[in-house]
Amino acid sequence: MISLTNEEHDRLAALYRYDILDTSPEPQFDRLVTMASHFFDLPMALVSFIGKDRQWFKANHGVPFSETPRCESFCTVTIAQDDVLLIPDTTLDERFHSYPAVLAEPYIRSYAGAPLITPDGQNIGTFCVLGAEPRAFSTDDQNMLKAFAEMAMDELRLRQALLDLSQMAMTDALTSLPNRVQFRQRLVDACQRADTSGEKVVLGLLDLDRFKLINDTLGHGAGDALLSEVAHRLKASVASSDLVARLSGDEFVVLLTDVRSAPDAERVVQRLQRMFAAPFLVGEQEVFVHWSLGLSVYPDDAQELDVLLSHADTAMYRAKRAGGGHTYFQAHQDQRTLLEVERLAALHHALERDELRVYFQPVVHAENHAVVGHETLLRWARPSGLVSPLDFIPLAETSGLIVPIGRWVLWQAVEALRTRRVENVSVNVSAVEFRQPDYVAYLRELLNLGGVDPRRMWLELTESSLLEPHFASVLREVHALGVQTALDDFGTGYSSLTALATLPVQMLKIDRSFIMGIGDDTTAGQHALEVMRGIVTLANAYGLTTVAEGIETQVQADLLRQLGCSYLQGYLFGRPAPLP
Repeated sequence: MISLTNEEHDRLAALYRYDILDTSPEPQFDRLVTMASHFFDLPMALVSFIGKDRQWFKANHGVPFSETPRCESFCTVTIAQDDVLLIPDTTLDERFHSYPAVLAEPYIRSYAGAPLITPDGQNIGTFCVLGAEPRAFSTDDQNMLKAFAEMAMDELRLRQALLDLSQMAMTDALTSLPNRVQFRQRLVDACQRADTSGEKVVLGLLDLDRFKLINDTLGHGAGDALLSEVAHRLKASVASSDLVARLSGDEFVVLLTDVRSAPDAERVVQRLQRMFAAPFLVGEQEVFVHWSLGLSVYPDDAQELDVLLSHADTAMYRAKRAGGGHTYFQAHQDQRTLLEVERLAALHHALERDELRVYFQPVVHAENHAVVGHETLLRWARPSGLVSPLDFIPLAETSGLIVPIGRWVLWQAVEALRTRRVENVSVNVSAVEFRQPDYVAYLRELLNLGGVDPRRMWLELTESSLLEPHFASVLREVHALGVQTALDDFGTGYSSLTALATLPVQMLKIDRSFIMGIGDDTTAGQHALEVMRGIVTLANAYGLTTVAEGIETQVQADLLRQLGCSYLQGYLFGRPAPLP
């Protein structure tokens, strides 16, 4: 056991800050050890980190185990110095000749290792190469090994920066609770576990009653302080396996997992009631907070997660209309409004009445603003006026009408490509469409009929669609056609930033909510710019093309070009409009 001196305590603290031990293999580190093995013409290369009592391999080329006791590690000696450790023949070095890895598999005879040095001077690990034969190392070899170690540290720092950015992008700045993005990711995970265990998930939307009065009378600073304390009490009311998140303003969400029956949820509600019975102290003012809570149950009320959230929202407003408290979603009470019923009936006839329109919005190259393609956007022109897509697309999805409507949009896109009115086109695709067993066959037939190169078409899918496991085979078939896929509205759905590596897409469309503050000479503007810098850096690292949506000013366009964004889209370059 290594004794913990003050210096060793500081070194371990520096290592643990990177949160790297026992993580899964990552390609950026694996590539480095493979390159080093080939460059030095040696069978083994490692990126290793030295913990309290073990050496653990983050990247491993050729070594038949993943860690070793620290007392049997060459690299323990390496980190005790700032220069490269060279061992031309381990059997002739009394420090190492009795090591198990020398006497048995993999029979290490030569070693060269450079320490991985943090910016504050802590040696947390090594980049090393090893051979099964004696080997002399030249000065050039030492310099190259140092270069490999520096590259490994660069990758480690980038990884840490991206993890920090991911955490920042998934956390509410005011309350430190998970935000909407992290909540959606956790909701997906919880429902997947429930599918396996047979248990339930209870989703609760909680809205503070008359919170505006607090802001108006005591000021926004007091309102923020109250929201932080509310967050603390909410978190104290649920189990560690449950989740409390802040969605926006005074709206919170409670996610109860592994629930067997309604009484389990009722016990949590009772704890919430007890926690909020005592007043809050805002400055020197006592404030009593009341809330309205709507609950929906997975999978009883809905299996589509957005529908589940909508049901909780509907139940919450019913509770608010009743004066507060909590209530569960009840299908017979929470039916569609008369307006929705009328719209749904009209939507059934929209195609035959020629009321649907496809508008095209240009996408331009960030460097020269040349138009490189267009996105198709659906509009519904009723005799009474245009209906917002936010109002009729959800109706189309829940009713199944999105399938014939989506196929009509695909045909319009192919026709625009065939007539060369657009060079490339992207089409938004609903998860409902993607679930159709003949979707790929229909797409193939359309492209063949139009005589269109499939590489000129992109399909834009949401994160929730891409994360559905059974969609993987459909995506493979789409890619086999030559059609590319894009992750639409990145940052508003389920995945974290680091999940991008596993999503089967070639393009990242960054939601306009990330763009809005860019160019503002404010703290929020600087924050927005740094978040965008991290997203673009990560996308580039994964070889993804980026499109920034919602560009409205030249300043935004210039800043995004400087960040390395590939393409831009927004009112600055053209509003959605029919093709001539």
